[in-house]
Amino acid sequence: MNRLVALVFEGGRRQGEISGWVGRARQELALSLCIKLALSEAFDEVTLITDNPLLYDRAATIAAVSAELDPCCGGNYHFGARLGQALGSRPGDGFVYMGGGSGFFMTIPEIVRFAEMVRDNPGAVVSNNPFSADMFGSSDSGAVAQLDLPPSDNAVPMIAAAAGMRMLALESSIGSAFDVDTPSDLLVLASAIPHLAPGEKAVLDVIVSGPVEPALGRLRQARDVLGTGFSEVALIGRVSPATVMELNRITHCRLRVFSEERSMRAFGRDVPGGARSLIGRHVEAIGPEGFFADLAWCCDAAFIDTRVLFSHMRAALSQEQRFASDLGLHDRIENPAVAQFVKSACEAQLPVGIGGHSLVSGGVRVLATAEHSTRSDVV
Repeated sequence: MNRLVALVFEGGRRQGEISGWVGRARQELALSLCIKLALSEAFDEVTLITDNPLLYDRAATIAAVSAELDPCCGGNYHFGARLGQALGSRPGDGFVYMGGGSGFFMTIPEIVRFAEMVRDNPGAVVSNNPFSADMFGSSDSGAVAQLDLPPSDNAVPMIAAAAGMRMLALESSIGSAFDVDTPSDLLVLASAIPHLAPGEKAVLDVIVSGPVEPALGRLRQARDVLGTGFSEVALIGRVSPATVMELNRITHCRLRVFSEERSMRAFGRDVPGGARSLIGRHVEAIGPEGFFADLAWCCDAAFIDTRVLFSHMRAALSQEQRFASDLGLHDRIENPAVAQFVKSACEAQLPVGIGGHSLVSGGVRVLATAEHSTRSDVV
């Protein structure tokens, strides 16, 4: 390996008010990540690859960061093809790839350890989650470039493993586990930045410029429950053992966990009708109002990965409608069953956070860490 390069990808055309807001926030996150990668001094090159000319111009002004204006983005964009192109132009180098919404809470020592793991393990792919990655790296860019790379980043480590490369996982932390893709992730950031990253004002300003209320208020109520001793908290969806272990470590909550359809996206089950959800069957059997009444009977707060349920419900939602669901904007959702589920979540007799996979993985861990930082009675 001649050099080690860091590649940050951020771009894509986002249609709609909410999607555009998420995109603007991710641009700020990508710039923040590039600065942190450069400050780590762990890489010979830090490059942001984007199709957004304004983001390209801003990145080009950051010391020790270069930028590439991507001609491949747009309707025909294929992540694997673009990654292969980037790696092919850097023969002999090792690399670390990170999505623009990843790594916000990674510390510089964590970034250095990531780089060291890549350098010290030739022939391996190092990732934050081997089954659904937001960041990964290898000391052999040529070997990765020759793989049949997928259209999205999540499945790259699995494809590398199928080709005979070793898989190694980063130590799980809020830095490696939390990725920003959806409005629910932005709500988590709005709740946590004042406690965990008070210097990130530019990111917070973009977030609070969006339609965050009243969903942010409900999420803060759920966060408060995480800091209440012996409270009952439900985690539903693609919940990992690492998340449960971390919450057990830093909270005094009693967790009620129902984990299903982990790696749903990597296995191609994130399509209408692709997932099979026992929770979804229960919602269908007693209705969403009855489901949330049952949840309030046994829990003080809940965090729900709705994407599993939406797939189970055969709901073909646009990105804008999925994002509206995260914010509780049920009147913007065309599917009646999904709209009623979201409405019932907002009206439930307990605070309910709803969102994508990150909410019940890195997101709830970030909330618990933020709540822990404000309380002296939580260990």
